[in-house]
Amino acid sequence: MNGRDDVPEWIPKNREPAGRAVPPGRSGGPGRPVPGPFRPRPPARPHLAPPRPAGPVRPPARPPGRHTAPGGRHTAPGRRRRGAPFWGPMAGAAALSVLAGLSVFALAGAGDCGGEDAITLNVSAAPEVAAVVTEAAGRFNDAGHEIGDRCARARVTASDPAAVSTLLSGRGVAGVTERPDVWIPDSSLWAVMAQRPLSGGRTAGGDDVPIVPRRSLASTPIVVAVPGTLAQRLGAQSGAPPSWAELLTAAGATGDDPAAGAATTRIPPGLVRLKVPDPARTATGMGSVLLADELLNSGGGGDAGFTGVVRTLRESVTPSVQAEFASFRRDRQGRHPVALAPEQAVFAYNGRGPAEPAVAVYPSEGTMAMDYQITLVGAAGSGGGGDDGKAQAARLLEEELTGERTRGDLQGLGFRSPSGKAPGAFGGQRGVDPRSPRLLPAPAPADVQRIMQSWARLSLGIRMLSVIDVSGSMEEEVAPDVTRLQSTVRTAQGGLSLLPDDTELGQWVFSTGLEGGQDWRELVSVGPLGERLGSATRRQLVLSAFARIRAVHEGDTGLYDTVVAAFDHMKRTYKPEFVNSVLLWTDGRNDDPGGPSLKETLDRLGAAYDPGRPVQVIMFGYGRDVDVDELRQIARATRGDVLVAQTPGEVQKLFLQAVSRRVCAPSC
Repeated sequence: MNGRDDVPEWIPKNREPAGRAVPPGRSGGPGRPVPGPFRPRPPARPHLAPPRPAGPVRPPARPPGRHTAPGGRHTAPGRRRRGAPFWGPMAGAAALSVLAGLSVFALAGAGDCGGEDAITLNVSAAPEVAAVVTEAAGRFNDAGHEIGDRCARARVTASDPAAVSTLLSGRGVAGVTERPDVWIPDSSLWAVMAQRPLSGGRTAGGDDVPIVPRRSLASTPIVVAVPGTLAQRLGAQSGAPPSWAELLTAAGATGDDPAAGAATTRIPPGLVRLKVPDPARTATGMGSVLLADELLNSGGGGDAGFTGVVRTLRESVTPSVQAEFASFRRDRQGRHPVALAPEQAVFAYNGRGPAEPAVAVYPSEGTMAMDYQITLVGAAGSGGGGDDGKAQAARLLEEELTGERTRGDLQGLGFRSPSGKAPGAFGGQRGVDPRSPRLLPAPAPADVQRIMQSWARLSLGIRMLSVIDVSGSMEEEVAPDVTRLQSTVRTAQGGLSLLPDDTELGQWVFSTGLEGGQDWRELVSVGPLGERLGSATRRQLVLSAFARIRAVHEGDTGLYDTVVAAFDHMKRTYKPEFVNSVLLWTDGRNDDPGGPSLKETLDRLGAAYDPGRPVQVIMFGYGRDVDVDELRQIARATRGDVLVAQTPGEVQKLFLQAVSRRVCAPSC
């Protein structure tokens, strides 16, 4: 507490005046208060404008003088700018288009710079900064830069950074078809995802197109946005901000039981629900996954812990940051939203005067920041100037984009400076703290790509056939009044609760001669757990099947026949949008004299395995009698794995490890 009130220090206080001062040179005059953030000038009404007088239609954008581009020629002082009066309407139209989610093009102020000889920079900017970038491009165009005997101009498009990254990587087209010369994504992580390593330590996008990072325009950290009422409730218990571990545990994102952790967290179980913008489409979501990996590595969570977090994040994904705030209220169960979001989005949301304002929480472990880095692409980033002059024009545009006027405009929208300095409007009314949060080191590019590849695999749905051994030896007790089969079924039941409804699961049992001469029996067919089959869902049918599973007293272990049949079934019904696998639980070795030999089994699996349609067999051994070498050979034939538990306590841990095989599938 701060000694003045009962509001904890981590909840932002009122520190700002009612309005903010406009920097000199901005419309409104020096120091004139403006009630809200910067907005581009509204459209003019050309049909009411008076006739233009003779002479220049507007004063020069800079004091009269001579503008020289590197390697270029001078432009005459007071050069006339045809077309300049349309910049005001263009700025307003740009802002409206951005707010509507549309792409905008700005050639405002380009004057007589046109034709085939003009050097045109195609600029692609993240939608939330596109209006400010458009204004800066207009000032660049007004300056009349010439390189050699050619004029330079900029054209701005508001584009989804994920779509541009996909285009530059050469992986395909996702809504953007024109490659930019200057790219301003919300995070430099997108440039990392677009690149691949070349010889000599260089990197480039698809077709070896140079992608060169330059300076940042602004920054905004990833924060936890919580409703103000929840922030007050949490803050009343302690003056320290909640940690990532507390927030993720309370939301069930760490693989821990929130109820079990209630004694060590200030957030009661069932109080919050997590909201994360899609990591495949947003830098905030991508940064959240990277944060989770960093925190788990520092805490020793490893792949199994990462799998647990991704499971919960996947169920909490929203399409965008805007979608998080569209339903920023308690649900029918009384849970408060906990949204991972950019700080600037909290500032903007509160600026709209919502009934339930948001408070940005800055977890104690630190966070990551989005950096809006200017990135030069292709000839603009070649560094040599080239015959087309785009590299020189891009450097001149960069100076305008990183100038004080552009920075002031961005701060009016709630962005910090690249160094982390907060705008003067930050404070309690906008739910954001002007103090600089602790930032974690940026991950290495190779780690970014590795972690996001892991996310891509883990966020694929699971399609699994579970096959449980019910031979007579599964009746052996492994704990007081607990048989090996009972322990296995309990683990499978617990694992079922971890799987979302879109998981496709089926259940078999096996011994010898269960169905005439067949060693296996299908209890539930493979399909979505949430699918209704008659009066019950598949999940309910699987739970019911678990309750009916009994060991066959005189049954032996028909392992080889069963594993081949299960593999063939999953390959025959393979679905590429899922990770397809067989999880076979057994306590021993094959003892079916009428079945195939180990060599015949391995030959059949090896011949049937298709890297283009991979099906992994994961062998889950349980007990002292397991022939690990035999199981390992079977698993290796399908790029699978073997996990062996000796006690009931090891079974649950190894089950999550089995699911986490998706991190490296199919190349494990």
